[in-house]
Amino acid sequence: MPEKVDKRDRAELFRDRLAHAMGTRSISQSALARAVGVDRSTISQLLEPGSARLPNAQIAAECASALGVTCDWLLGLSERPEPLSELLDQAVSLTDAPRALIG
Repeated sequence: MPEKVDKRDRAELFRDRLAHAMGTRSISQSALARAVGVDRSTISQLLEPGSARLPNAQIAAECASALGVTCDWLLGLSERPEPLSELLDQAVSLTDAPRALIG
């Protein structure tokens, strides 16, 4: 069974990853709040240093979607921020091959 993570540690990791994803995408707190459908103060509280606040599942999912990352990554459950569909797109490629004539 995986080791249990303290809520404060998970909140700190969420905060760090949320800020990182926002910086990578050059999205402000206000723009993220609009995309998620919450007040800017909600995003501000999630980013507040020292806060042990974690978002509910809906807000976490909306943040992940708006930032192009996974909830699992934001919450520290995965080390890969890319959605599975992106990973599959990168791993699988199709090439044209000549067709064989059957005769």
